[in-house]
Amino acid sequence: MKRLRVGLVGAGLVGQAEHAFYLWEERERFAFVALADASAAVRQSLGERYGLAELHAEIGGLLKCGLDAVVIAAPDPFHPELAVAALDAGLHVLCEKPLALTLDGCDRIKAARDRAGRVLQVAYMKRHDPAFRRALELLPDRIAEVKLISVEVNDPDQDPFVAHLPMTAPGDLPAALRERSRAAAREQLGISAGGAASDAGIRALSGGFLSSLVHDVSVVHGVLAHFGCALPEAADHGAFFDDGRGVQLGFGLPGGGRVSMTHLALPGVPDYTERITIYCTDRIVELTFPSPYLRHLPTRLTLRRSGGGHALETQDHRVSYEEAFREQLRAFHAACCGTAPVATPLEQARRDVALLISAFRKAAG
Repeated sequence: MKRLRVGLVGAGLVGQAEHAFYLWEERERFAFVALADASAAVRQSLGERYGLAELHAEIGGLLKCGLDAVVIAAPDPFHPELAVAALDAGLHVLCEKPLALTLDGCDRIKAARDRAGRVLQVAYMKRHDPAFRRALELLPDRIAEVKLISVEVNDPDQDPFVAHLPMTAPGDLPAALRERSRAAAREQLGISAGGAASDAGIRALSGGFLSSLVHDVSVVHGVLAHFGCALPEAADHGAFFDDGRGVQLGFGLPGGGRVSMTHLALPGVPDYTERITIYCTDRIVELTFPSPYLRHLPTRLTLRRSGGGHALETQDHRVSYEEAFREQLRAFHAACCGTAPVATPLEQARRDVALLISAFRKAAG
């Protein structure tokens, strides 16, 4: 098996809690040798923890390390410039979601990917969850039998779910970089909003739609792809509430059914909830995802169907204790080595971003 030399770009919460850990764990497939992060404290901490030979404040130095691939987990506004730089340097890229905050950002990454002829995989780890893959096998044969896909998410304060992990706070980040990140986000979100937006609107577009519901839109995208159907690029319903902390979107399915999604944040209720329920003519398939920061806690997959007459049969499927983040890296390795297609390609991620932007614009009216 070919071992790929890989670097991590950006080591915030997800970078430290998930990507760095699993790159190190997957030593058979990856040689995790380099990190680029603006925080000297983070560089020192992760460098010591994982024995990294190459530590850089910016991506430019990392691109000179003789790498095969990079994982990009930097703040969302920087995804396009970082992905383009890596692809232009001839590297394969696994980029966190959302791929970009604007459709133009997605298109710039696509152009770079096409120039480079390299792999660009979007980090939709739930699509690699063993329970999700098993759920696809439990669905009916035709999309017309799917009547409703319901998504319900409560995303509370994440602190209770990461307190047990060894994390280094980037308290030494330069003020100028923080302001650059905020300014880039404001500019890009303004473009996607289609003009001036209220503080609540920006909060909804950034935190609710593009950074949160994007996970579940991708799962639904995977369900539609299973039936050979495309995700629409426009929602027919969008709303935000609770000062932008809650968002909703909806759209029709090709067979006449509906998709309804709600995401809210209740910081005072430390009970992470992420439930996707697929109501079909003769069965209900439900996925209940745990917090992504709790390792080896499997997603619960439940199948409910008629047992004859008024009887109801319920099956709970404990599919695997394998981690979706680990499975995602394995899929990325296979794509880079040419032994499997890209599981979550750029084209799907662009449609996800388009749908989410359209839902916000519906909400903003």
